[in-house]
Amino acid sequence: MPAPTVADNNKPDEAVVPAAWARLRDMVAARTPADGRTDALYPGLRCYRFSHPIRYEKTQRLTPGVVVVLQGRKTAHLGGDRRSLDYGATQCLVLGAEVACLGTVVEASAEAPYLAIHLDLPPDVLVKSVVALAESGTLRAEPARVTENFTAPVGPEVVEAFARLLLAADDPVDRRTLAPLAVEEIVLRLLRSEAAAAIRSAGAVTKAGARIQTAIAFMRRHLGRPLSVAEIASHVHMSPSHFAHSFREVAGVTPMRCIRDLRLEEARVLMLGTGLRPGDAAARVGFESAAHFNRAFRRRFEATPAEYVRRVQAG
Repeated sequence: MPAPTVADNNKPDEAVVPAAWARLRDMVAARTPADGRTDALYPGLRCYRFSHPIRYEKTQRLTPGVVVVLQGRKTAHLGGDRRSLDYGATQCLVLGAEVACLGTVVEASAEAPYLAIHLDLPPDVLVKSVVALAESGTLRAEPARVTENFTAPVGPEVVEAFARLLLAADDPVDRRTLAPLAVEEIVLRLLRSEAAAAIRSAGAVTKAGARIQTAIAFMRRHLGRPLSVAEIASHVHMSPSHFAHSFREVAGVTPMRCIRDLRLEEARVLMLGTGLRPGDAAARVGFESAAHFNRAFRRRFEATPAEYVRRVQAG
């Protein structure tokens, strides 16, 4: 089955995309001083640079998100799928659910490094946007067969929204006020394209979306104490099994994975914003042990908490 492409109203405009793409490419290049991954201060936003072809020997577990390639080319093997997804400049990889990714940068050089920007799709923003589209009657119809992960051209509106997000991420006030608006725009535009089929189940969302939104808000308010699926399900008046199934379908991750990621992001903010030590940040956001926190943090950010803080401060 050929990979889906974006909808007609999201096709690149030849007169607009090159300029918008070049601007975003230069912004990412300026924010990646060395090869590898560079995290923005905004949660879930990161940039990549590689100056030579490289294979990711380790398997990275990714949540629903979108990767926009700005220069170079890459292939990816996702989960148990034997297909190799190939994507390059002005294309994106849409990740529709929590998935293990093994990637290879196949086109890169010192003169023209591989450059890409990655945004995790926040479960609460994703659910809020899908519910709004469903209520307005503009949610795209569910296809007969859903392909959870695929590549597609990048529409100019998405590229421009990424540029605004990257700029907003640099400023503390803009990061709190403007950056979330850019993320919502990116999510809405993806949901109006063929990406909608990959990043949500319309049936699940229309029935359980509001409750999942409430559940995520409850998680955020109570990160500092132990939380169970049963307690959260009870709060939104659902059985634990139905809640866990609906949450996974709507948000793309399990409830416990969502809680863990929310805690990691909050700990990151505390360490960078207030200078809190890793152990104290871990305890503040509800991790039962420093060792568990360190392992989870390293898996998500590819560095220990202390290394990560030093790297960001040096950058």
